[in-house]
Amino acid sequence: MVRLVADTHALVWHLSAPRKLGAAARRAFAAADEGRWLCCVPAIALVEIALLEERDRLAIGVDDVLRALAGHPGYAVLALDADQAVEFAALVGVKDPMDRLVLAAARATGSRLLSSDDVLDGFGVDRVWD
Repeated sequence: MVRLVADTHALVWHLSAPRKLGAAARRAFAAADEGRWLCCVPAIALVEIALLEERDRLAIGVDDVLRALAGHPGYAVLALDADQAVEFAALVGVKDPMDRLVLAAARATGSRLLSSDDVLDGFGVDRVWD
């Protein structure tokens, strides 16, 4: 089964503004919605959603995201673990700590990354977007 890790913006757009997604990202989320692929949502993405909602930069919150994904067998929340911490330590070239943690999750799980953020290219993870 194909395994994906969703960057925060990709997950939010999938749930609230799917037209913002690239074509390949839309197909990947559709495969997860249908249970054909597994899309992992890093716990740090949920933390970032909470922070953005607190600052009135998002109209959806963590509870909304979890409700939307519940019942879809193609989604799982990925807890932060030691393997991700090791990958995080190796990613000194990624300046944004949230991006670095999401990328570390993808590397630690051997997953593709759902993200529009091309600064995450070149770190050994296949980025899915267009």
